[in-house]
Amino acid sequence: MQKDLKEATAYRQQLRKRIMETALKAFMQYGIRAARMAGIASMLGISKRTLYEIYDDKEQLLYESIKMYDHQRRQHLTDFAAANHHVIDVILEVYRMKVEELRTVNPAFYTDILKYPKLAQYIRDNNERTREDFVRFMQRGVEEGYLRKSVNYELIPLMFDAIGHYVLDHELIRQYSIEELFSNLFLVALRGLCTQKGLRIIDEAKL
Repeated sequence: MQKDLKEATAYRQQLRKRIMETALKAFMQYGIRAARMAGIASMLGISKRTLYEIYDDKEQLLYESIKMYDHQRRQHLTDFAAANHHVIDVILEVYRMKVEELRTVNPAFYTDILKYPKLAQYIRDNNERTREDFVRFMQRGVEEGYLRKSVNYELIPLMFDAIGHYVLDHELIRQYSIEELFSNLFLVALRGLCTQKGLRIIDEAKL
């Protein structure tokens, strides 16, 4: 009996992960509004009823999927940074990861996500939580000699947030690709933050 219970629990956990992975791919490929729960269930080969037994609605599924995605990316960067990489290496890895994402994600995903209150709040809270970590990380770059001392690094994430809101509010993604918007914002800002030592690393990377 106990063995059966453990197997059932393990199966359910595996199923939850499969659902989140499949749903996230659908949300990113088609946009959140266009990705239907029935379609996700069909992709998984399960009934819509089974899907709703595990996730109450699309917003809950979206929320859990995004949390999983964020955790995986943070873990990758933590492992990358721990493998004897300096600050610029880590920043460029963030850039590569984001560009890879932007090349495959439907722009509707980014505009849709803010229409879900729970997700919008999660993004705001997550930004608040990570700001102190960001400032500490950038200070490490200053100490390593790659980033300029004269910059107020507490302002940087606030300015990025403001620009992100401007891009969405003015629907710039209808005029430019998200990859182009991100590359111009990220790389121009990064070069402005770097010392000559940091700039040499960027130039060698040939982005």
